[in-house]
Amino acid sequence: MNSSLIDLEYAYGFCKEVAVSHYENFPVGSLLVPVNKRKYIYSIYAFARSADDIADSDKFSETEKLKRLNELDIELKKIEYKNYNNFIPETANIFTALSDTINELKIPFQELRNLLTAFRQDAVKRRYDEFSELISYSEYSANPIGHLVLYIFDYTPGSGKKYFDYSDKICTALQLTNFWQDVSLDLKIDRIYIPKKDMDDFNYNEKMLFEKTENNNFRNLMKNLVDKTRNLFEEGKEITNITEGRLKLELKATIEGGMKILNKIEEIDYNVLSTRVRIDNFDKLKLLGKIFWK
Repeated sequence: MNSSLIDLEYAYGFCKEVAVSHYENFPVGSLLVPVNKRKYIYSIYAFARSADDIADSDKFSETEKLKRLNELDIELKKIEYKNYNNFIPETANIFTALSDTINELKIPFQELRNLLTAFRQDAVKRRYDEFSELISYSEYSANPIGHLVLYIFDYTPGSGKKYFDYSDKICTALQLTNFWQDVSLDLKIDRIYIPKKDMDDFNYNEKMLFEKTENNNFRNLMKNLVDKTRNLFEEGKEITNITEGRLKLELKATIEGGMKILNKIEEIDYNVLSTRVRIDNFDKLKLLGKIFWK
């Protein structure tokens, strides 16, 4: 085994540690991914995680966040121009693995740059006026992840079916689900994803949000947002009827996991300011059992 292969294996191992250390946010059905493809998932996750940590950091100014995210973009350019020997030390393992993933799967660089666009937005934008802005944000933050998973499983945009269209519905729904799950956490970093217009429609406001007022107006507001999100899951779940094998199971598990979180939010009567719902290991086992039973 030559040294370059050893370095590559180490790099993928590093990415795996990043992924499993953030297990709650890792795809609920990740064990359904074939062993020979998991390393690609790990490298993409590690890349996204490193960018997300920069965008959400409470230690960096907005200027510093943008600088560091731009540095990640420069590292992508090094892969694009096959300049593999000059990765910066802090992220060298991630980009070593990511370069192999990109080359093996023929992934368009734009998918990864779209993710960086979303993280740059997170670094500077803390409020949203319209629900449509969340949909636009998801086109950069979430939908590329679905595209990357499709590439990992050898599905491409030119394959003649609406794989990518359905995937976008599911990934946008997952992004929105994460917003409603993490309302209380986002407030701690002065970030609000609940659109102002939606708050206005239900006679609710930002001041009440920070005061953690959970009245009927708030519950109706959250119910409306959860219902919109459920509709997106429904519109996208056709993807499980046109995919096969492990990917089909992975997608079913992912959709079930997202819907489970929405159901848990409903079970707490939409009081997400005082209670943060989550999927525990027992829930994950039940979901996997449900998938295989189906």
